Amino acid sequence: MSFRSAFFAFCLLGTSICSSHFLKAQDKPASGVWSLRSCVDYAKKNNFTIQQNSIQSEISENTLYQSRLSRLPSVNAGASQTIAWGRSVDPFTNAFVTQRVSSNNFSLNANVTIFNGFQTRNTIQRNNIDMNVNKLNTTQSENTVALNVALAYLAVVQNQELVAVAEKNLLSTQNQLERTQKLFEAGSIPEADVINLKATLANNEANLITAQNQITVSKVNLQQQMNLPIETGFEVEKIAVDNVVVEKITESPQEVYKLAEQSQPNIKSADLTIESRTKSIEIAKAGRYPTLTASATILSGYSSASSKFNLTPIQFTQTVGYVNGDRNQPVVNTFNDFIRSPAGYSFKDQVQDNFRQQIGFNLNIPIFNAGQVKTNIANSVLNKKVAEVQAKNIRNQLRQTIEQSYIDALNAYNTYQARQKQAEAQELAFNVLEKRYQAGASNLVDLNVSRNTRDNARVELVRAKYDYVFRKKVLDFYQNKPIVE
Repeated sequence: MSFRSAFFAFCLLGTSICSSHFLKAQDKPASGVWSLRSCVDYAKKNNFTIQQNSIQSEISENTLYQSRLSRLPSVNAGASQTIAWGRSVDPFTNAFVTQRVSSNNFSLNANVTIFNGFQTRNTIQRNNIDMNVNKLNTTQSENTVALNVALAYLAVVQNQELVAVAEKNLLSTQNQLERTQKLFEAGSIPEADVINLKATLANNEANLITAQNQITVSKVNLQQQMNLPIETGFEVEKIAVDNVVVEKITESPQEVYKLAEQSQPNIKSADLTIESRTKSIEIAKAGRYPTLTASATILSGYSSASSKFNLTPIQFTQTVGYVNGDRNQPVVNTFNDFIRSPAGYSFKDQVQDNFRQQIGFNLNIPIFNAGQVKTNIANSVLNKKVAEVQAKNIRNQLRQTIEQSYIDALNAYNTYQARQKQAEAQELAFNVLEKRYQAGASNLVDLNVSRNTRDNARVELVRAKYDYVFRKKVLDFYQNKPIVE
């Protein structure tokens, strides 16, 4: 397991602690001192990957909403206008006319799917699963950002403590130099001892400057991880690890893994992806079933070539015979009839007269489609197998990470115990040797060697302390334990 993975617990400080409140992108602590919470919140608000995943989650929500609406009928309105010249056919009387004809058509159509092999239902269920997968992926990206920010934050805090150690070592050398200078002036020791201590002091000053430079570098790295423009006066709160109780790891890797398997977003996402692929198989199988749809349409129209005839009553007489064959005495029959005279046919009247309705049903039975349905089903089955392999791989990686974290935590515990004993022993050895040097029972070379060994032991103890704390936190994180600052 890498050093980065060892501090994965820090991401929980950025997720569980900071989940209830988020800073606005432009918000900054009024005091100018950034806590881990504020750093992680700011990073989450300004990280482009999280923003992209969040947008993708919104897209999946819209897709789910649209798939639910697909169960409702689709309604569309239509209108058209046509102008024709020369010989044409009146679209409503089917009579040939030789004139300019202007016509309109209006329609309102509704379609609804009655049965499609449960494709709509399975699509809704799959889209709901995909939406949850995208939300889990967003959570996973937030954890990744929190991890990167926490690691950078840790580097700043650790370098601050290393600066404190360097300052302590420098002060110790300065005090020793003052005493040595007085002994030299009193003629008790040679000048070489003073020169050697001045060289040691210069080395301590160089170490302090190096440690201070590392703080600057680590602060820049932290601000870049937060996507915060580099600014002066950027300070972070110190994480209190002085009172940490160093305890031996009691949890087994198997116990940690069982808890992690139930809480990690990527595990849940992998399992949901398998469910989504299962629904995709059912959707592909719907291609084998008939599809039944219903439609309803209302239509009307207008044509300038159509005429409306006015009926004018008129009386007619007709000779039906003669009296005794005498043409001078005709027998006349009188009756009434109507004369048809063309008149204007208004737009309103034509739309009302041409109004009609129709309903219909359409049944589509798949017989042969060049093997497309069969191929879609086969590919969907293979995609599910890929998702199953990916889920196994993610679990295997999680198990290996926890096993490595467990070993690293044990090693960190043992290392911290050893470094603590070493630092205490070196501190005691230096104090004894310093007193002997002041009494003239030891030389400066031995004292400088002891001082360097003590200084290195102090530095290694600081590193071992942070190493233990955060390698232990990673196990707490996988066990879904609440972690407080």
